Amino acid sequence: MARAYCTVSDIRRLFRTATKKVKLSENYRKLEYNTGNGGTVRLAAVTFADSYVGFERFTVTFSDSTAFEVSGEDIGVIGSGTTEADYSCDYFTLLSASWSGTPQALDTYYFESNSNVSVDDVTAWIVDTSDYIRNKLANVFGGDTTAILWEDDLTINVPGGIRYACIRRTAYEIFCSILHGNEEDDDMVAVWRKQADDALRDFIGWWEKEAQQCAPRWQSRRNSNLLFKELGKLGHGDSGALTDVTTDTVRGGIDRR
Repeated sequence: MARAYCTVSDIRRLFRTATKKVKLSENYRKLEYNTGNGGTVRLAAVTFADSYVGFERFTVTFSDSTAFEVSGEDIGVIGSGTTEADYSCDYFTLLSASWSGTPQALDTYYFESNSNVSVDDVTAWIVDTSDYIRNKLANVFGGDTTAILWEDDLTINVPGGIRYACIRRTAYEIFCSILHGNEEDDDMVAVWRKQADDALRDFIGWWEKEAQQCAPRWQSRRNSNLLFKELGKLGHGDSGALTDVTTDTVRGGIDRR
């Protein structure tokens, strides 16, 4: 499988800080108990499956001091479990450690899922965007992806400019797929696409400029153990002289020293 150029955490961070409208699988709200409960049971957290997405009200109804049944308002009865063991279904997991207090028969607990994209789908979107960027980069080398060294060697970091482009392009694609149609929102996320396109264009432009000036160019690891090699140095022909380099983590470029 080809390398992904950013992570779900990167996308989650951008949505969390830039817009509250796109919520991933793990989002839920109104984790609460019935105020008429006779017992003291409390639930600290719910863990939703990465594959789950939706808006649903779930109810946990106790039959005694440990056993319960789980149902969804639209889904219906899901299954049964106990506070003494972890309970899992297709939608979420209730950890035994998350329960406290003691319920009585007929006590109820509620929580609502609140997500419009699954973590699994975000992962697939990242792969799509990475493939898109990878193809753009390969064009610089006439389709030769082996010249992109971080593809085969995971110890080489993805350049900052490429990661930046992948984050914003992925977020843009997800947002438009889910919430397209609101003019104000469309204008906001259009900035993400522009930022991604600018970052990718700058990175590719740097590559092309370096090649035109016969400066360091990417070499396949199959041919060299060196990350960079200076070819065609002016006044020296194909000298093969080595050049010390430092990665620019902001644009993903190279500062030669």
